[in-house]
Amino acid sequence: MEFLYRIIASIRKRSGSWVTITLALLLAAGIWLLTNLSRTYVAVLSVNVIAESTLEGRAAVSADRAVIQARCRASGFRIRKLRRQARREATTLYFQPSDIRPVAGSDDAYAISSAQLEHYVQQLYGDNVTLVNFITEEAVFHFPTEAHKKVPVVPVKDIRFREQYMEQSPLSVYPDSVTVYGEPMLLERVSQVRTQPIRLDDVASSIQDEISLYPIQGVRFVPSTVKYSLPVTRFVEMSGDVQVRVSGAPQGMKLSCFPDRARVTLLSVFPILSDPLKDLTLEVPYEDFVDSVTGDCVPQVKVPLRGIISIRIEPEVVHVVEVVR
Repeated sequence: MEFLYRIIASIRKRSGSWVTITLALLLAAGIWLLTNLSRTYVAVLSVNVIAESTLEGRAAVSADRAVIQARCRASGFRIRKLRRQARREATTLYFQPSDIRPVAGSDDAYAISSAQLEHYVQQLYGDNVTLVNFITEEAVFHFPTEAHKKVPVVPVKDIRFREQYMEQSPLSVYPDSVTVYGEPMLLERVSQVRTQPIRLDDVASSIQDEISLYPIQGVRFVPSTVKYSLPVTRFVEMSGDVQVRVSGAPQGMKLSCFPDRARVTLLSVFPILSDPLKDLTLEVPYEDFVDSVTGDCVPQVKVPLRGIISIRIEPEVVHVVEVVR
């Protein structure tokens, strides 16, 4: 400040103009204000907060607001800005349901403690603000009940695989159901929720991602997105003719199958360590022949096949007859 006084005295000595002196004083005051506002202070800051959350069976936004006060360390500029904002508008802040607890004796009141509020300091006061301590021990918000029900999630998919690749198991979504909120009349019409289209092309590896739900006018979903996973494997296709025979027939009874050989097509996980068709046989249990009316039976693979994704047998049905000598 001594430097500023010297400047003012110099200006006055040279010009003697009070207008100049006044301008110099204003300049000095501005510099003094900027200097002080640039310094760091500890001050009490208040924020009007409207709470958002995804509490089951409750409205998404609180019906009221709460004032959250804390002692914070920040620059003078930041303190002035936050105080102006607090006077003009409320801050809408999303709280995790796990951070909010119901208030005993109340139907719709939920509280968040100062310990949990420490997770939201940046959202409350912004950057370049350091929390000293919360003055508010807990903030209480009221979330009215809202009509709701749970419905399954149906994935909508359009997936194309690279040659020799396929899904190892069907695409799954998590969670497989969501809570739908809205007017009771609208909820009656909602039996399921579909995802936005999952479009994948040239797929050659397992996929995990997130997809939003297709909106329905007048209702909201919690959550509004789901995760999906698709296990993908590379396969090898093998075909061969395999003998079909009847197993478990009584001694002395001869049964024959027509045709006695079937075409078997296997899809096996890549790579294969041995030829699965080498020791493969198709059998028709004698009990199936006895239970059949026409003698038409479905041959079965009795030997467990490791790494086999799918089996196709042609024809699917063979005719079994007793051979009389």
